[in-house]
Amino acid sequence: MAGVKTELTKIRLNKFLASNTSLSRRKADEAIFSRRVRLNGAIISSPATYVDRDNDEVMLDNHLIATKTKEYWAFYKPKAVLTSYEREGEKRCLSDFDKLNRKKPAYSGRLDYNSEGLILFSNDGHFIQKLQRPDNKIPKEYLVYIDENLSEADIKLLEQGITFNGTNYMPCKIDKLADRKYRIVLYEGKNRQIRNMINHCGKKTRRLIRTKIGCVGLKDLNPGEFRQLTKNEIMEITNV
Repeated sequence: MAGVKTELTKIRLNKFLASNTSLSRRKADEAIFSRRVRLNGAIISSPATYVDRDNDEVMLDNHLIATKTKEYWAFYKPKAVLTSYEREGEKRCLSDFDKLNRKKPAYSGRLDYNSEGLILFSNDGHFIQKLQRPDNKIPKEYLVYIDENLSEADIKLLEQGITFNGTNYMPCKIDKLADRKYRIVLYEGKNRQIRNMINHCGKKTRRLIRTKIGCVGLKDLNPGEFRQLTKNEIMEITNV
């Protein structure tokens, strides 16, 4: 198991520098090429060198680089908020939330402007990469309110996977919870996917809430609120 842990904590040297100093990735490359970086005492000249974040010692200009404390957050994105730190006109965006604006952590689980629900944030790049890799097929669960009920034929069609406007959508799982209310589980995350699937059936999505990503749920969060992920949640996703 120790070997597995070491593999999970490895990161490219230039990315390590960019994550733990004020250097951009390009400036980190320049620092390495200029022989300003040492790994366990040895000068390193290749940005592609891998660093074990838990065990290796990295120095920049003879100063030891302290790794950032890893943070993991669940956020309930409200409706009418862009999943972006960049503002578009008068629309609200992630930068309007102080916790995010201060550090601008990476995130996984983009939602369109009119959708709401769970997005995960972390300064742990490995964790975010795990969430974003399509081949991991981490399930994402949604509550979907529709203007009219899906027929049994609609549900069967969507669960088998469809092509809509030239985009292929993988099979999914759909459960009817109440009149015009459904739980939909996806194993991929394409832009406006559920809305397009519902449109394919001639219906319209009235409200869409992501309630879960993998093992992480909204729990008692209200729109605009955060919570820290539990150790079990972090480990379950990291070990995917």
